[in-house]
Order: sequence, then structure tokens, then C-alpha cells
Amino acid sequence: MKKYFKQLALFILHFLFFTIATAQTFPDVQQFQLANKLKVYVIPYGDISATEVTLFVNCGQKNEIPGQQSYSEIVANCLALGSEKYDRTQLQDELFKLGTGISATANENYTTVSARFLNENLDKGLDIFSSVIMKPLFPDEELKQYISRTVDFNNLNKMDIGALASVFSNLSVYGINNPLGRYFYKDQLIKITPAILKDFYSFNYTPGNSRLVICGKTDLASAKLLAEKYFGSWTAPYGEVNGVSYSVDPIKKIEIGFINRSGATQASLQWNKIGPQPLTKDADIFRIANYVFNQVLFKEIREKGGKTYGIRSSYDPGSSSSIFSITTQVRSVEVENTMVLFDQVLKNFYDIGINQLQLKKAKQSMEKSVTGIDNPTSWIQFFNPVVYSNPDSRKNLVRMINLISLDEVNKIIKKYYTPDSYKLIIAGQEEVISPLIPQWNTIKKYTVADISTM
Repeated sequence: MKKYFKQLALFILHFLFFTIATAQTFPDVQQFQLANKLKVYVIPYGDISATEVTLFVNCGQKNEIPGQQSYSEIVANCLALGSEKYDRTQLQDELFKLGTGISATANENYTTVSARFLNENLDKGLDIFSSVIMKPLFPDEELKQYISRTVDFNNLNKMDIGALASVFSNLSVYGINNPLGRYFYKDQLIKITPAILKDFYSFNYTPGNSRLVICGKTDLASAKLLAEKYFGSWTAPYGEVNGVSYSVDPIKKIEIGFINRSGATQASLQWNKIGPQPLTKDADIFRIANYVFNQVLFKEIREKGGKTYGIRSSYDPGSSSSIFSITTQVRSVEVENTMVLFDQVLKNFYDIGINQLQLKKAKQSMEKSVTGIDNPTSWIQFFNPVVYSNPDSRKNLVRMINLISLDEVNKIIKKYYTPDSYKLIIAGQEEVISPLIPQWNTIKKYTVADISTM
């Protein structure tokens, strides 16, 4: 047992050393493809004999048809329930012996399965890692327990107000015909069986629909041997890339919705607007504008207005969605005041734009976010092969940022930060908030039933 804990400690120290970097250089990303169409990306990085392995699967919320809400997340989380070669207990024991673990998560766009191994354990580690991905079990009793916990933890009547505002913002913006607008509910989830989940897994977890990234102290020849050994036999009944796309209706005016959360002592507000399509020139420029917008929001609403502990504008250029959202939480008595102050800040930002100093600081911050990368996890996400098809193009990001002009940023602000169009969702206690908002009768009232009938 002492040997296992010693190995665990050494493993942790190895990856801590990855964070010590002196000068930034872009790794040389190398690619190859197995006969089964699995694309493999090799990122040599660091001097420590350790390697991080991540499988990207082109499967997320966007791939869930009606009735399949949360299937991508459930599949990802249930990979830990064991495989044909290692049941749940064996899986946990073997990973513990190696001083590591396997993590899996799904978002709206894709799924990732990741693990870290010392190079001396890489062969054994990939044996475990590949078995979980290629031959998962989804045992019935453990699956029922997982779904029961998921239903209890995500009860809409008890949900955190921030999460509740997010759920109904998605419904408001995307609608029920878009998978990003749907949310799971008890009657839908309890129908899931291992066979149903296996079908969803089989359709989406295929070599052609996945990308394997190997990052650490490695080389192309070794990576090819390991990839072929552990993933070369991966076959699937479905072999094509699982491509989907959905449109979002334009937001042409200010629309406000409300979802009641009994007993809430505060309120959550989420403003939603349409930004640029990801992976476009507009999206690159927009990131600079949004960086400055965040500074302005915090200064005017948090520091000067004193309405909230924090407020943030979020836009994901690697997402499948063009929506950007501004979120905050306030005391219920400050909801109306915060709404008024936000409108003022948005209009001023639209009217005035940014100046040269703000542009300079935004560029410096974005450049540091790239040149400061100092660990395998961040490099893997930076070159994310599901989002970015050409790794070499990512190496030009800093140069591209520095070429953006002040005029370009201010034109983007005029295009996307219009003060007369957004969708706002408020989550809080209705009996407290309703008397405080003059336009209450014009606000759309949502209920939990709007979600649980999808």
C-alpha cells in the first residue's frame, strides 16, 4: 500500500512540474489516421516522463433528439461504471494502483474522456482507457442509481437560481425544436435502460466520429504503435462523422421572462444576445470587445452601482452556438434597479465603443492566455481537434489578435451590442419580485411544466 501512495505522490509532482515554464513555444502537432478512420494527434510537450491522453467525441447536447435529453452526459459519466474487461471495482482498483483516474464530461458540442499516466505505466493505462471507451458496460443497477441521483440533484423546483435561469434562458433563446433548448426531466430519464443507452453510445462513439490526442513526453513513432495497439481494433456499426446544425431565431426586441423559485432569497438574471458565428473573423474580434465589456460591466454595475457581487458576459468561440450571455445574482429588491443600470451600460457601450488603451489591454490579456499555456491539459484544449480542424492555424492566433484594429472592434460593437434587443430571464421568488417590477404584467411567466413536456 505504501508503494501505491508513493507512486501517487510522484505522479502528482510530475504534473505539477509541467506548470513550470520559462519560454513559450508552440508544440509541433503531428497527425495520422488509423485504418478505422480514427484521427490521432500527437503533441510532444515537456521533459517529464508523463503523458495525458484525451479522446474527443463529436457528440454533445446538439446530437440529442427529443426524448434523449442528457444522454450524452449520462453516457460520459457512466463510462466509469466499468467495461467488459474491467468491472467497476476492478477499474477503480487498477486506476488507483497507477495513481490516476479517468474523467469524462459532455457539453453542448462534444464529449471528452481524459486520463494522465506516467510513461512507465502508459501501456497498462491505455489498456484500461481504451476498454472503457470501446467496450463500456452500462450495468443496469448502477445506471438506475446514477439516474436517480441525477433526477434528485437537478430537481427544477429546488435548483440553484443561477442554473434555473440558464435552463429557461436556453428554452427562451433556442426553443423546444432545438436540442440546446431542451432539458431533461424525471419521466423522460426513468425510461432509460442499458440497451437504450448502448444504442446512443453505438451511434455516436465511433472511430470516425472521434479524435484521439496524446500530449506529453512522447514521439510520433511510439504514439502510432500505442494507438494502433489499443484503438486499431475499434469498429462500429456507424462510421460517419455525426454532423448537425441548427438555426437560432433572431432576437429583434427586448423580451423578459420569469421563472419562479419558491424560497429564493436572491434573484438570478441572465441576458441573452446573438453574437457572431463561432470560428469566423467576427468571432475573433468579438472576443476583444467582450473582454472590455466585462471590465465595463464590473466597474459600472458592481463597483459604482453596488448591485451585485459580480457580473459576467460569456461567449464561447469553440461552441456550436452564437449566443452570448450576461449573468448576475442580486438581492430581490435590486432586480429592477439592476435591469435599469444594465440597460444604461449596454447603451453607453454601444454608443461610445472602446478606446485605444482598452484595446491594448484586451490584446495583452488575450495574448497572455495563449503564451501562458504551461500544461498538457491546456494545450489539448487549445488545439481541440473537434473545434479546430487545422492545428497549424491556431499557431497564428496571437499574430491575428495583434492585427485587429480599433475601428474593427467598434464596428463589431455596433453590430452585436445593440441596446434594443435581448432576451432576459429572471429566476427568483415571484411574490417578492413581482411588486417591484413596473412592467410585470408584460413579462412572460414560465413554469416547470414548460420543460417537462418536451
